[in-house]
Amino acid sequence: MTQHWYPLRFEPILKEKIWGGHQLKELLNKTSQDRPFGESWEIAALPNDQSIVSMGAYKGKTLGDLCSAFAKAVLGEKVASTYGTTFPLLIKFIDAADDLSVQLHPDDTIAKRDHNSFGKTEMWYILHAEPEAQIIVGFNKEMDAETFAIAIDENTLTKDLRYIPVQAGDAFFIDAGLIHAIGKGVVLAEIQQTSDITYRVYDYGRVQADGSLRDLHVDAAKKAIDFAPNKTYRLRYDKALQGRQPLKHATYFKTDILQLDRMAYTIDRKDSFTILMVVGGAITISCDEMTQVLASGQTILLPAACPEVKIQGEGASVLEVYL
Repeated sequence: MTQHWYPLRFEPILKEKIWGGHQLKELLNKTSQDRPFGESWEIAALPNDQSIVSMGAYKGKTLGDLCSAFAKAVLGEKVASTYGTTFPLLIKFIDAADDLSVQLHPDDTIAKRDHNSFGKTEMWYILHAEPEAQIIVGFNKEMDAETFAIAIDENTLTKDLRYIPVQAGDAFFIDAGLIHAIGKGVVLAEIQQTSDITYRVYDYGRVQADGSLRDLHVDAAKKAIDFAPNKTYRLRYDKALQGRQPLKHATYFKTDILQLDRMAYTIDRKDSFTILMVVGGAITISCDEMTQVLASGQTILLPAACPEVKIQGEGASVLEVYL
């Protein structure tokens, strides 16, 4: 039987976090619950966290179900030849009402060896930042294994980190092994490999509800950290230019930004799926006889076998993600 493919929307998977706030409710309309949610997993296919289709003929199916049954149609032949039936990305919105832990993620080699998982390279796009909000990316001086170990032992690591003020529209690339943290007052979109492995190295002495401290993973981090100076973390683009611009074309994903004000844009990519994250304004998507309106904070997956999709934007900014 011939399958009919269409743009897929999913139920968000909300994650309460010790540092979470209420912007996923207030800013992005993800929930009506008044609880400290830190993350909304928009598109996920991890073993214990599967996105569920929210509309259309595939309503109720998980993303994993669809990839297992129709890998080439969902992923695209090129992507399926590399990843089989595994959806290779995890897409989130994050609300940091408090500082996240200082952390890093393993690369593919370490993650495969120690966790039987993919590594975690990611990128961020800032949707909202409170005055004086900042992030941490890398060190503010040369560091090596010895000086890092001393900073950990003497609890002086925060003095050695690079703090970067941020505002809405800023974008950053966080390679595996790069030490980093999201600061309080930041709401961002995160595009990453399909992995949930984090090595925390500093957590501000935070106490959990049961009175215990959160686990740190210093020994694992020492084996995974990359001390090489990183000068390519900030992603630059023209914030006033209408149309499509590349943000980051990396090994694990490609991300472009579409800035559309009363402009139309067409997607007919067949060798890869496409993800659209609306990070400002609103768009109208048309595919065959189906038309959908997506507001800021909404995400949609275009399977590789999906017919041509036309997008109309009204003061819209959209992240276009593909492989």
